[in-house]
This record gives sequence, structure tokens and C-alpha cells, in this order.
Amino acid sequence: MKNFQVSLLTSLLLACLSTLPFSCKKDKGETASAGSNSNTRTTQEELDFVKSKAISMSENPQGYWEATFENNIVMILVPASSFTMGNNDLDEDAVDGNNAFPIHQVNLSHYWLCKTPVTTGQFRAFVNETNYVTEVENSGHTGPYVYDFSEKAFTPKFGYNWDNAFKDVTARYPELTVSNEHPVSCLTWDDCIAYTNWLKGKTGLNFTLPTEAEWERAARGTDQRTYPWGNSVPDGTKANYADAIFNQYFPGTEQAVVHAGVNDGYAITSPVTAFSAGVSPIGAYDMAGNLIEWVYDSEYVYSEDDIKDPINTNGDRKLQRGGFWVGSAGRIGANPDEIKDGHNIRSDSREGDDKNSADDHLGFRIAISYTAR
Repeated sequence: MKNFQVSLLTSLLLACLSTLPFSCKKDKGETASAGSNSNTRTTQEELDFVKSKAISMSENPQGYWEATFENNIVMILVPASSFTMGNNDLDEDAVDGNNAFPIHQVNLSHYWLCKTPVTTGQFRAFVNETNYVTEVENSGHTGPYVYDFSEKAFTPKFGYNWDNAFKDVTARYPELTVSNEHPVSCLTWDDCIAYTNWLKGKTGLNFTLPTEAEWERAARGTDQRTYPWGNSVPDGTKANYADAIFNQYFPGTEQAVVHAGVNDGYAITSPVTAFSAGVSPIGAYDMAGNLIEWVYDSEYVYSEDDIKDPINTNGDRKLQRGGFWVGSAGRIGANPDEIKDGHNIRSDSREGDDKNSADDHLGFRIAISYTAR
């Protein structure tokens, strides 16, 4: 697994960037907004607009509206709201260069977030229709980071991609399986944008990656909870992360801090709806564990200022949120330190990497967002 630590020089540069205004420029590779999208519509107007494009619409058990599209893509409407982002209880340097300090107030316009990460089957439909070739499949790329049994770590290997990321694992352990219902991995940031551009063209809706703030609000709600389900430590029923069954198959894995005595039932990835007890306040699955997820923002350092619809596009190192199947529980005070050592599945955990990087533990979730890009 890669070491996500940011050098002192990089941290200083990020601190300087954080003092600049948030950028509204469109990143290279993203198409212009499609349709008459606007964050000025009322809730009812937004529902009517999206309903005209969707297959169906209904209210979920959490009381949020869901719109269903082709390939069982389900989008949840998150109404305009305010929430407290970040965490002041963590040390300023606790999560390498992308720490969650300090807390700050964020005010968001309405947006939609996908109920699950994009699955392998959903990405397969995109490839089948467009003949898209991912970046890691192109000559000259080092390949995605996949699990290497000899190293007990994640190393880049050319020849691996979204459709065969776990071929070494499943060859060694046939009882471990992956399917079209598992989250797709081994995609770069631009691969994800290509997928959202495809959906944008098909639907006339502003599909894109969520901003970091949109992702966090959907993951933890408005009550500053530690995890999507609340503040209780994961117990095997709520998320897929580094626990006993992971350690059974991958003992001694670099940067994995194992939660002993807990078994979530999955040594590698899990189907995206496997953990109904761990859904977020809006009813979204897998916002902790399984795969960490690309978001739209470039790396930046938080400030204490209140902000409206924040987004940062300064730089090619993009943020990732949510933790993954090798991540720790993120318990404060644990020994070894689950915040500083490795990765964790807390809702405030932040990581980042070059946008052309890809991993077997990194995926994405889509949004319909009207925050200017």
C-alpha cells in the first residue's frame, strides 16, 4: 500500500493554497454542465426536474427522495443544509498532510448523491457502450496498486485493471469472490470523470464527483457523528474494514491496523449493499469501509471560516474519503494508533493522491451537483 504522507514542503504549499479563494474553474476532462441545471430551484422544482429524467422516484426509509436510473443507479436528494465539517479532537498532524482540523461551518445547496459506490457491473455497462479504456490499461502507466503477497503490501502492477484487480487473491483463495455487485476499483480520477460525463450526456443531468463537503455531509449528517451510523465503534455488522477475517487472509499487511475480535464476513471487498446496519443518515451505503472514494476536490488545508458550497481545484492531487477494506476502525486512544498509523474509516478521515493513481482499494461514488466547477 502506498504511503500517503505529505512532505513538509508539500504541507507548506498546501497551507499556502488554502489561503487562496476556492476555484470555480472546470477541471480538464469534464464537460460543460448539461441541461438547465441550477441550485436555485426549490425542492419541489428539483424533484420535478430530476423525475422527468429518471425511471422512478420514491422516498426511502430515512425520509429522503431517491431517483432511480438505468443500471440501478439510485440517487438520493440531499436538501440544502448546514453542518459542521472536520474534527477538533484530532491532533493537527494526525492524518498526515490531510488532517480534519479545524472544524468549520459549511452551508450547502441541494445536491444528489448515489446510494452506493459505482459497482463493477455499472462500470462494465459504460465500457461496453463506449469501448472506454482506463488509464492503467494504457502503455506507459505503471499500473494500479494491487495486493502483493510476497511484499504483504500494495504495489503497482501493469496488466491489472478494474476487471481483474483481485485475480491473484481469488486464484490463491477461491472461496473469496468478487462480482458485478462489488464496487469497481483501479480507476484514476479522470476515469471517474469520464464515467460521469457519459451519464451526463445520456440524462442531461449534471452528473459529476461529489465535492468533499458534499461527501462528508452525506456520510455523517448534521450531528458531527464519527461514523455514518453514529459514534459507536464498528462491530462487524456496519462496515467492511481490517478486522479478524481480513487478518486471517492477509496477516502482517503493511499499514493495516487490525481490529481483533471482530468479523465483518469479508476479507476483501463486499457487495455494495451488504451492510444495511451501517447506512448514513441519508440512507447511503458504504460511506465507511469497502473502498475509499475519489471526490472532486484537490488537496487543501481547512480554515475556521464559514463557507458556502466549498470546492478546491488547485492541483492534481485529489482527495479521497471513506476508508477501505484494509482501513482501521479509527478509534482514538487505541494502541497502535489507528489515526496516525495507516488508514481509517472515520467520516472525517481524509487522504489524497495524484489524480492518475489507481488502487484495488479505491473507487468512487457519483453525484448530481450544482456547485460550480
